[in-house]
Amino acid sequence: MDSFDNKPSSPAEANPLQAQYDALQHMVVSILILVIVISGTLNIYFLRQWRTVSKDLAAVSPQATKMIADYQKTSAPAMNDFVKKIIEFGRTHPDFAPVLTKYNLQVDTSTGATVSPPASPAPTAPAPAPKKK
Repeated sequence: MDSFDNKPSSPAEANPLQAQYDALQHMVVSILILVIVISGTLNIYFLRQWRTVSKDLAAVSPQATKMIADYQKTSAPAMNDFVKKIIEFGRTHPDFAPVLTKYNLQVDTSTGATVSPPASPAPTAPAPAPKKK
């Protein structure tokens, strides 16, 4: 009878697969190192930005607090008074009602408080004109 020998694969056949495996492993390790370096660099950048912004905020905070307090003491009451005067004018002059309606300025009859207009969304940009051919 014929004798069939079950020979294991020769080292010459396994060598290209081993070489591909080694190359793939080297590439994965290189990519992982690159990702670590890039993420470390990005973290250092964010840390410097945070420090800079914190210093800027600390410098501006007293001025902003003063401006907010000034607004609450003078500007806000003046604006509210102006709106109340416009509403009173609208009560005595019915021709002015469309303006009040346009800006949604109404008086709550139960409390007498001014109903502020709701926050309207930002206006959308108009559609571009069609191109002429």
